[in-house]
Amino acid sequence: MAKKHKKNATEIPIEELGDTAIDEQKNDTTGEPAGKEGKAVTADDTTPAIEENASDETKLADLNNRYLRLMAEYDNFRKRTIREKSDIIRTATEDLMKELLPILDNLDRATEHRNNEQSYEDYVKGISLIEDQLRAALARAGLEYIEVVGKPFDPAIHDAVMQIESEEHDSGIIAGEAEKGYMLSGKVIRHPKVVVSK
Repeated sequence: MAKKHKKNATEIPIEELGDTAIDEQKNDTTGEPAGKEGKAVTADDTTPAIEENASDETKLADLNNRYLRLMAEYDNFRKRTIREKSDIIRTATEDLMKELLPILDNLDRATEHRNNEQSYEDYVKGISLIEDQLRAALARAGLEYIEVVGKPFDPAIHDAVMQIESEEHDSGIIAGEAEKGYMLSGKVIRHPKVVVSK
């Protein structure tokens, strides 16, 4: 049987190649089979279509594996973030409770001794001290009181409950406060209810 040489996936009898092609193939120092006009035949020229499809399938499988790993990492990151956020909220709440417990203790003591032989003035003074202690604890947690009286009315911050005629304030200036407003870390958590002059 005559030897055959593959060229671009086509079988050609070696006798049909001629002496020049055989000599060029022998003199090729690259170790790659010689192609037309003595040029080296690359792997792409001789790779069957099935191997190309297999390569595409391998690439697809690799990309799919990368996608699955990325999705798993993202899911783990999402769960970890939710868990860390819950831990932060729980820790912050715990710290605030620790700040408020001494105030609660003082209120308990004040309630227990309200019928004892102490003057009304002393009782009021004790309650005022507890109030100051509470406000200081809330301020450390980031709570701020919104000053409103004498300030221009701002519908983004203030809730107007009524208007009154005022000789002390110009029109559009807040003359009174029906309910205090507060901010927490720079964000309004309760809008103050105000009385606006006209």
